[in-house]
Amino acid sequence: MLYVLLTPLVAQVPRGIMEEFREGKGKLTHVRLAAVESTATTITSDFVLINDRHDSVKGRMRLPRANSRRFPLAMLVVGLETGKEVVKMIEGYDSVLVVGIDYPFTGPLDFSGWNAITTAFTLRDVGYKTVPQLLLCLDWLQHHPRVDTNDVTMVAVSFGVFTAVPAAVIEKQVDRLAIIQAGGDLPEIIAANADRLGMPLAPWLAGWLGGWILAPFEPNRYIGAFAPRPVLVVSGETDALFPQSSVQSLFDHANEPREWIKQRSRHVMPDERELINELTQTVARKLYGKR
Repeated sequence: MLYVLLTPLVAQVPRGIMEEFREGKGKLTHVRLAAVESTATTITSDFVLINDRHDSVKGRMRLPRANSRRFPLAMLVVGLETGKEVVKMIEGYDSVLVVGIDYPFTGPLDFSGWNAITTAFTLRDVGYKTVPQLLLCLDWLQHHPRVDTNDVTMVAVSFGVFTAVPAAVIEKQVDRLAIIQAGGDLPEIIAANADRLGMPLAPWLAGWLGGWILAPFEPNRYIGAFAPRPVLVVSGETDALFPQSSVQSLFDHANEPREWIKQRSRHVMPDERELINELTQTVARKLYGKR
């Protein structure tokens, strides 16, 4: 009963949070590019974006070689440990411009004992920096001569959902939102993982406290506003990090048009190339068809 009474507090997003994210983006002043890899079909480069506040965004871009046309943009927002490295994990679909960024986080992610509270506040700080960074990156890409601005997809994977969803809602140039192995209802997600992570509180209390700390990044509070743009959700039925009820919660908060694809898979990890490829193919076929 106490959990039910306290849960609405988690849903309270601070007033003006969207404006704070927009303001934090600043204005792009400098772009630095460095070549990483070149193949017969693509060119991969690392980039650094600097705004008028002297904040920087580091990322990676894989660009199709053909220079006579514009290409769909897939902005990948994945877990903290992966960052821009996700770009090299995506195989095939060389006719799509793929971008990923690193996050302003220096870890470790220690949720054991009372370190969990410090880590939660650290993640909140990271979120406040990451959403504006995503917006700045999208600003740059919208003016890139090779980007088809009528075909822009934000792809949120795992914990990337907490920053990708608010960024996609704010940036109206994002045409589609794909959410892969992630969900909503932060208190439920944290409670489901509390024992495994060694949190010192009862799961329901850890969920409430963590949800309260991270409330500005509760995807359920934003995703409904993404409509009428389409939302695609892809989940794993044996995902231990995001229980099916949290995926259901996120899907229920989304408005039409929306689609939910359920797979028989566990939560994907950075070294699971086969599962990464399977998820990539599932999402890419939905977004771009066979290529």
